[in-house]
Amino acid sequence: MSIVETRLSVWEALAGRAPGQPIGPSDTDVWSAVIDRINPARARPELRSGIETAELTSVRGVPYVMLRSPDDAGPSSYLRLSPEEWQLAELMDGSRTVARLVAEFAHISGRLAPDQVRRLVADLAANRMLGELPVDAFGPLEQVRRRPLALRVGAGLLAAARGRRMAVANVDPIIDVLYRFGGRFFFTPVAAVLFGIVALAGFGLFAWTWWRGDQSVFVSNGSFLVGAIVLLALNVVALAAHELGHALATKHMGRRVPAAGFLVYFGIPSVFVDTSDVWMAGRRARLRTTLAGPAAGLVLAGSAQIVGLIFPAVAPLAFKLAFAWYLNALFNLNPLLALDGYYLLMDWLEIPNLRARGLAFVAGRLRRRPPRWRELDAEGRLIALYGTLAVLWLVIAANVFYRVWADRVQGLVSGLWHGGFGPRLLLLLIIGGLCAPLAYLLVGWLSRRLRRFRAMRRERKRAEDTPHRQHALNRSMLGRLPAEVLTRLARQAHWERPGDGRQLIAAGGAQPTVYVVIEGALQGRRPGDPGGILRQHAGPGSTVGLDAALAGAPAALDWYVSGDAVLLAIPSTAVATAIGPLPGPPPTDRAYAEALFDDTPALTGLSPEGRMGMLAAARSSAVNPGDAIRLDGPTDAVIIESGAIVLPDGGELRRGTMIGPVGEGYPGPVAVARTPVRLWTIPAMAGAAATFAGSSSFEGADRPPLRPSTGVHSGGDYPPLAAPPGMPPGGVDYGLDGRFERRLWWLVLLVLLLALGLTAAQLRPAPAWAEMPGDRALLTAETGTVDVGVAGRMVRLDEGSRYQLPIGAEVWVGTESRASLTFRGGAFSVLCAGSTAEIRDLRTEGDRTRTPYAGLELEDGRILSDTASTSGAFRPLSLEISSARIAVSSTGAAWYAVENGQAVVSRGEVLADRVNQPETRRDLDCADGLPDPLPTPSGSPSPSPTPSDSPSPSPSPSPSPSSSPSPTPSVPGNVVPTDDDDDDNGGGVVVPPPPVTRSPNPPRPTTQAPPPPSPTTNPPTTEPSPDPEPTNTGEPTISSGTFTPSVPAEQSSVPAVPSVSETVILF
Repeated sequence: MSIVETRLSVWEALAGRAPGQPIGPSDTDVWSAVIDRINPARARPELRSGIETAELTSVRGVPYVMLRSPDDAGPSSYLRLSPEEWQLAELMDGSRTVARLVAEFAHISGRLAPDQVRRLVADLAANRMLGELPVDAFGPLEQVRRRPLALRVGAGLLAAARGRRMAVANVDPIIDVLYRFGGRFFFTPVAAVLFGIVALAGFGLFAWTWWRGDQSVFVSNGSFLVGAIVLLALNVVALAAHELGHALATKHMGRRVPAAGFLVYFGIPSVFVDTSDVWMAGRRARLRTTLAGPAAGLVLAGSAQIVGLIFPAVAPLAFKLAFAWYLNALFNLNPLLALDGYYLLMDWLEIPNLRARGLAFVAGRLRRRPPRWRELDAEGRLIALYGTLAVLWLVIAANVFYRVWADRVQGLVSGLWHGGFGPRLLLLLIIGGLCAPLAYLLVGWLSRRLRRFRAMRRERKRAEDTPHRQHALNRSMLGRLPAEVLTRLARQAHWERPGDGRQLIAAGGAQPTVYVVIEGALQGRRPGDPGGILRQHAGPGSTVGLDAALAGAPAALDWYVSGDAVLLAIPSTAVATAIGPLPGPPPTDRAYAEALFDDTPALTGLSPEGRMGMLAAARSSAVNPGDAIRLDGPTDAVIIESGAIVLPDGGELRRGTMIGPVGEGYPGPVAVARTPVRLWTIPAMAGAAATFAGSSSFEGADRPPLRPSTGVHSGGDYPPLAAPPGMPPGGVDYGLDGRFERRLWWLVLLVLLLALGLTAAQLRPAPAWAEMPGDRALLTAETGTVDVGVAGRMVRLDEGSRYQLPIGAEVWVGTESRASLTFRGGAFSVLCAGSTAEIRDLRTEGDRTRTPYAGLELEDGRILSDTASTSGAFRPLSLEISSARIAVSSTGAAWYAVENGQAVVSRGEVLADRVNQPETRRDLDCADGLPDPLPTPSGSPSPSPTPSDSPSPSPSPSPSPSSSPSPTPSVPGNVVPTDDDDDDNGGGVVVPPPPVTRSPNPPRPTTQAPPPPSPTTNPPTTEPSPDPEPTNTGEPTISSGTFTPSVPAEQSSVPAVPSVSETVILF
């Protein structure tokens, strides 16, 4: 038995799979044939038939070719190539080896680029565009050692939570039918104008409805539970409409929508459609398809609001649906997340990894890390502006989140928190659903931090971690070094995990560290290159900084982190010492060779490591005049350093000209020396690996095939957005980045103004009744504590607490407390200290302009009521206050007080026992009190209280707690103008001014007045309303208990209120 490790597999190593390790009989001939077949110099790649191509042009004027794999039965893969690379790919018919393809590419492009050819073969194989794809020969063995069912189910659930797509189905025929039967008209110019008007008008209606508190988000049919279920269902509808917009736009561009399904995205149940086929239609098509999703949501939200305005019966549902669409659009347009907003900017600018680099720049500047703004090139400034835009959008999102919390979620809290276990659980579920995206991001960040912490903790044990580091080095480009050398390097190496997008190396600076990429990638670009151009892409197994360590040269490129990179950092001095002197020609000849390579156009595309490898394998020779110049092999080439040579066709070549390679066969004589000639022979297949005795490195091996299986959106960093790594092609528009920068400045200014406007809008108070059912009233403990009895339960509210009370609730206000009841529309009542009241009636009637109704029974104390509406959506409160002595009612805007069987009206029309009460225009508060209405013997009040025990029927406050002076701040009422157009509001809104501190009225003597004699005054002209309960028709006495003011001072007129923990209900 023998184990054969095939480290040189182009397809397996570069298609994202580990090299095969077959176990079989020790048949050396068989395995030699296998190894020979997959040797990159001898492999003969063959392009699959049926590959679709599209010739496109980038925003900077660079032509490119998009390829689509012929996987019609499943998800297709896509690849972006340069025109030269596509010409080479068309030559892959199975007859040419990779070495021959290197020669062919040199003929096509005029450049010797073996690494680029290897990367091209790797990318084609990874995206299933080459024939004879690897077959999983070890599938049966995998089935034998299949994991238990519980582990597989758990892994599946975890993958679903992370965003794996589920229930995927081909919906292209359905989308095609929808597009042909009406969908195409959505993309006409007339429809665009109409939709813009609808979106703007609808958003204005939504904002107007929101500020008026006209409709609820979380309440349906008076139930929070039904409202939550309806909102969840409408959110799925909104997401489906959003994805349908993407799908119809893709179909409008003439492309397919091969898949759709369900997934959990950012912790929210969602739907998706696969629109990656639009990459075959170009940049403008990508932009329109990406924008179609949020635009569809905005148009449909506006349409829903207009329908709700026309048909009031569906207004509640329309408002909820519009809320879901607007929230979805805000979420998707966020450039901080890999959603529509980010892809719009990335497709517009055509700069890969835009989000990570922009946020890394902002984070670096906050930590005072370079580069500064003045040190950035054109692309760097675009990325910095993107980071600024993302931060401003975060400010907008924070403002919207606070607005939703203050205006709506607080209503949920007041309506559910005090309702017991079930309502509290519902509240937590609703808040959890709203915060699911934040929680999802937080959990993801914490899990990554935890993994990093565990890895760092393990790596701190240097001795135990050395084999791990050595194993990682052995799988890299340095793996061809002797084992003892790798051991020394592993002992001096340490792990680094830089953040995605961070600049790791600056061009022109010293590079004291060599980085070995273990996971993720590093991307190199040269300062001053056009935006979106990458010179190098170093994937797992690659090294960065090796040329600087061996040659002592400064860094030639800016290197950025791409993805969750894991690197091994080795001191450059340790690497130079371990490798020793550079292989190749002696120092003097090496200097000549380096100068020659600089003057050879065919070598300008080489990476520093590739150039170093060619220098290591180069050898010089001299040719006399008249001698033939021959190539040593089909993969060799010669470069003229000095002299002149003549081709068979008579052409003359001089310094800096490269001849070869031919790729296959024996080339024979290629030219004749006309003068003494000095030549350098280089192996065309050499690269950075030649430095380490022939190890192979395939650039691009880390790039997985673009067949998205997670998330709503497909990846866009590479491909199709980013150009393949290499030199900037000819014809690039270098001035475009400047124009992009000016437009981004205007966009940043617009978003800044929007953020400032939303921040200023926070100064406007929220409508307290917005998330309150029509049969509820909002109780607020203004000062002190307030006890509430609801459905057999006792609840104590501390100062500032709120509780939405249903019909039948009873309220007890402490002797040093004050509470307020807020009704729908903004009307309110103030329960003064020592008051007791019960809610008898709560309802709201009407469709377009609603009328709230309320009924209160004042059992004791004093109540102030302001029935004016603060919203144009509601008429003034129709309020009835009844007590043992009096029945008070009002139907319009009024400000009045009720106490001791009397009603004092400051403003408005109020009926007391069906008698219209005059307006006094006086200030009302809880401290002024109302006189005891009991008749006195003299029939006239005394001017002041006396300390004697004689009868004192003065108009001073009653000694009962309900009429005693309250130590709480007074609440006088003022009439202020209002913008409300509703005539029923009396042209103004009665609003209590800010509380003022007053000295309490002097208390009356604790002795009680004797029963008064028979009244001598004339009877009133109107008959009083009949008492709700039988009363003593004779003279009132203390023992009768009919009148609250007659209760002795030693007793409290407010019934004893049990504590929260008591179970006895006293009402």
